[in-house]
Amino acid sequence: MHSSSERRKCALIVDDDPMVAMLVEDVLRGMRIDGLVNLNLQNALAELDVSEFDVALVDMELRRESARPLVLALIARDIPFLVMSGADQSALVAEFPQILAISKPFDVKALESAVSELLGRKARDFTS
Repeated sequence: MHSSSERRKCALIVDDDPMVAMLVEDVLRGMRIDGLVNLNLQNALAELDVSEFDVALVDMELRRESARPLVLALIARDIPFLVMSGADQSALVAEFPQILAISKPFDVKALESAVSELLGRKARDFTS
């Protein structure tokens, strides 16, 4: 029987590109982190209500929808997150200066490093 301290970490992966989501999930699996993929905003928001996550990896542009409501929900729940995007995120970074962001296409080592950093943070660290 595993104690709660031995529980595997779990990440919410939100990206509307299934190939990117699968790549991220594979990288996390290699880090011994379970990943749950959501391809749209509504499913990701619903998942927050029923599952526990240690971190989240979020694409900000989801089929012409902004993931901003998800970012705000993650902050409210104190879940650290990484923004993955090919678009300019300067407005988001201006609002939340401590945010972690990675540009697409990303390097696997950079993704691993960012996720490792996230695991040592809480979402409130992004806004203080």
